[in-house]
Amino acid sequence: MFRNYFKVAVRHLQRHKFITVINATGLAVGMACCMLIVLYVRDELSFDRFHQQGNNIYRVTTTENSVGAGHIDYGAATPFPIGPNLKKDISSIKEAVRVCMPGNTLYTVGDKKIWEENTAFADEGFFRMFSFPLLEGNPATVFKEPYSIVLTESAARKYFGNESPVGKLMKVGNGYSCTVTGVAKDMPSNTDLSFTMIMSFSTMIKEALKVDNKLEEQWFMFSNNVTFVQLPDHTDPAKLNNELKTFVSTHIGGILRRHNIQFSLELQPLKNAHLHPAGDKGPVDNTPLIWLYVAIAVFLILIACMNFMNLTTARAHERAKEVGLRKVLGAERKSLILQFLTESLVISVISFLLAVLLVIGTMPLFNAITGKTLSVFGAADVVLYAGLLLLVLVVGLVAGSYPALYLSGLIPVRVLKGNFIASGTRVLVRRGLVVAQFAVAVALIIATVVVFSQLRYWQNKNLGFDKEHLVNVYLSGVDGDAKAALLKSSFLALSGVQQASMHNLQMGSGVMSNNPVVKEGADDKEGFVAGIVQSDFDLLKTTGIKLVAGRDFNPALATDSSDAFIINQAAARQLGFKDDAVGKRIEWRPGYMRRHGTVIGVVEDFNLRSLQVPVDPLIYMVKQDGAGIITLRLGAGDQKVVLKKVEAAWNSIIPDVPFNYTFVENDIQAQYVAERMLGKLFGVFSGLAIFIACMGLLGLSMLISRQRTKEVGIRKVLGASVANISLLLSKDFLKLVLIGICIASPLAWYGMEQWLKHFAFRIHMEWWVFAVTAALVVMIAFCTVSLQTVRSALMNPVKSLRSE
Repeated sequence: MFRNYFKVAVRHLQRHKFITVINATGLAVGMACCMLIVLYVRDELSFDRFHQQGNNIYRVTTTENSVGAGHIDYGAATPFPIGPNLKKDISSIKEAVRVCMPGNTLYTVGDKKIWEENTAFADEGFFRMFSFPLLEGNPATVFKEPYSIVLTESAARKYFGNESPVGKLMKVGNGYSCTVTGVAKDMPSNTDLSFTMIMSFSTMIKEALKVDNKLEEQWFMFSNNVTFVQLPDHTDPAKLNNELKTFVSTHIGGILRRHNIQFSLELQPLKNAHLHPAGDKGPVDNTPLIWLYVAIAVFLILIACMNFMNLTTARAHERAKEVGLRKVLGAERKSLILQFLTESLVISVISFLLAVLLVIGTMPLFNAITGKTLSVFGAADVVLYAGLLLLVLVVGLVAGSYPALYLSGLIPVRVLKGNFIASGTRVLVRRGLVVAQFAVAVALIIATVVVFSQLRYWQNKNLGFDKEHLVNVYLSGVDGDAKAALLKSSFLALSGVQQASMHNLQMGSGVMSNNPVVKEGADDKEGFVAGIVQSDFDLLKTTGIKLVAGRDFNPALATDSSDAFIINQAAARQLGFKDDAVGKRIEWRPGYMRRHGTVIGVVEDFNLRSLQVPVDPLIYMVKQDGAGIITLRLGAGDQKVVLKKVEAAWNSIIPDVPFNYTFVENDIQAQYVAERMLGKLFGVFSGLAIFIACMGLLGLSMLISRQRTKEVGIRKVLGASVANISLLLSKDFLKLVLIGICIASPLAWYGMEQWLKHFAFRIHMEWWVFAVTAALVVMIAFCTVSLQTVRSALMNPVKSLRSE
């Protein structure tokens, strides 16, 4: 029986090739988009869920509210003493592990000197807590001793070839060496703990003690340090809230009371960390974005199914006599339903095969946009393949169900008499489907325009300094301040280098330290935490940061090196100064000392961090030792040539350390990777939504024009022009498109307002976004429909009347 249904279905699809191509293409594109989105969402939701103890692992996050700051700071960075003391003070905590990420670090083995970005320091229990398999070494002892390091298998091959690296030495930076104690399997792509090499945490503590920096006594110093804790099975983390409050009060309460800061610790489930990078209470929550992608996938596949339903029901008058004859000859409604569902399933299978080919062909581009390494056949996942098979069946049944039920229910007597007329309900449903298609497409286009407008605003906004032609040269591995100063003077001697400044400021990313600042002699409670910028005398001249009051530091004035500050406008507001900040006395109180000084200048607020967050108060002082970066301002010529000269100067002074630099403008752009990806994905999906909708519109207009062939012929005989007939056939479709635009516009406005409200610096949606989108969609729809209506209007009326 099914074989017969299949043969009839194939013959019918071959007889109506154009409609078959439209249906199969629309469904294939919808399925391909759905498959890509499912792979992406599946990967996002799988981050760090593979750890055996994952349900018991929590990340310690912080909430900080400095009274008077006007906002609450949420974050995942924790002070260094938090981890071991939590384990010691709270009995419910089974294990605590700190992971500190120092950033770009130089590693040397023999003549191989390589900068590594993904490095970390970790406590002894790292490999006991997390399920990263060790190929060599004992998980319990690899980090037991200071100066131990574990490499991933790819890093081991890069430095040691095919030899076992265990027991061999690696030089770190320009100082100490570590012994390789283990080799770990390369970490999967779906983890936020993706490192190529990990050193024992005790190594960092030992190195800090050499410069009298007792990290484990710095209870309010935040660095790129994250703390994880493991609780016993079936332990409710909410029950630890009171113990966490007591812990904070015991160890940090004095500091908090002195500076009038409200501070708390929370436990965030590890599975939430990827989508909530600043903690579950933090401002960044990517979960709605994940569900938005799911909604887009559903909408795209529904649009394709709507097309199928529309085209099939629109062709009902053509198949009405077929249904009538079959019923007269004894066909039951059940067999007719199965026949139409078989046709639908055949198209669905064909579409699925085309979709798989589309996914394979577009996967490299999709991976480039999302920054992932997804693959349809990369993992033997039964659930994934079963889901794809289910998708084929569901699409086939959903797309074919309404036409099958509708066509099989036609009354044979009326059909064979030629009295078949589509009911108002059927026409209304068809029109509703067209409206829904274009509403989705319009909403996606508006979202795309808004996202790219926000990105363009961020790219073009004046940041308060001149970001062009600025280069950060990193001094990691440079031994001593004298060599750093010699490098600066050597760079300045080169043609093409206009200015240079040594500092601890990460131009394009933020400051490296934050400490309390108060008015001189004031109580700690009146202070606030500010970013501390330590530099030489040339920072403002090099970066183009503008003074709004006072003067710059002057090397001819001895007091400027020890008794002077420059602050930004945000700091002036925090201190309660208006236009009278210059000449006022303030204090920097990092905890281990106090530095007094006079405010000699106020600079314009400049954005160091992402424009998603407000400008932080900053205090700038002259302190030329311990600089981590030299920022160069290059001329407008060939910058590659200049950088080669800079590298040559570097190599002549420090030949043992590879030259390492970044452009400040690139560092700034790197902060908006997620938003650029969002804009590109919205752009692709909106384009595909319009394509699928227009494919359906083209097929529908063809069928409607075919139904009105006699009417068109009569109108032409009576003198109607081609333009009049084309407009007559097009206007009903354009009305539906306009209704879709009216429905989508307020929904898109609300959704994008919710997205934009999270940003400190944002655009305001203008009317032209909606007007341009509406005009674009109407034009595309009109051109699509015109392909068929103009053809119908040009048909010879004698021929059209004879065909009737």
